[in-house]
Amino acid sequence: MRGLLRLLLFSVLIVGIAGATEYSLKDVEKIGGKIVKEIKKTMKRKLKKAKKSGGLEAMAEYCAENSFKDIEAIGEKYGIDLHVKRISFGNRNPKNAPKKDEEMMLKALDMMAKAGAFMPKTVVQAKEDGSFKLYAPLIMNSRACKKCHGDKAAIDPKIVNYFAKKYPQDRGYGFHSGDLRGAIVVEFPAPEDLE
Repeated sequence: MRGLLRLLLFSVLIVGIAGATEYSLKDVEKIGGKIVKEIKKTMKRKLKKAKKSGGLEAMAEYCAENSFKDIEAIGEKYGIDLHVKRISFGNRNPKNAPKKDEEMMLKALDMMAKAGAFMPKTVVQAKEDGSFKLYAPLIMNSRACKKCHGDKAAIDPKIVNYFAKKYPQDRGYGFHSGDLRGAIVVEFPAPEDLE
């Protein structure tokens, strides 16, 4: 019993120390890449499941009600000090609006998408305070996504009404194939924020 107690205390200590990590650029790329991959895989799987169970309405409901929770849970799984979110200029949820420093990165990614340039899987922004933000561009390629984010006139009125009630300031329409829809952002704290 004492051995088990010691093991539990040691585990708690290790988790506490692991939560206070100073991240290198290599760590940011590796951990951030894993998080992004898992988010995309999870959302794709859950949207597919929603489509089977309730069609487009269930898919819209998943995106509005549960995708945010899934994204947060995945981020927490990789580090208690990380913050993970989606951002977009064409956001539905006001929580997905980019911060000032994120606006410049989204504009740069949007210019790349519009120019037909090679779009990197991730881009890392290093801040003066030692923190990092990893951005993973989200490009409109899925027909399923266009059914909620495409031209508003072509979208099922039930879906338009659902989003209008949920998000009165909805700006999530008008996207076409190849457009930058937004980005997944993984924030890594500055070393002094960990003390």
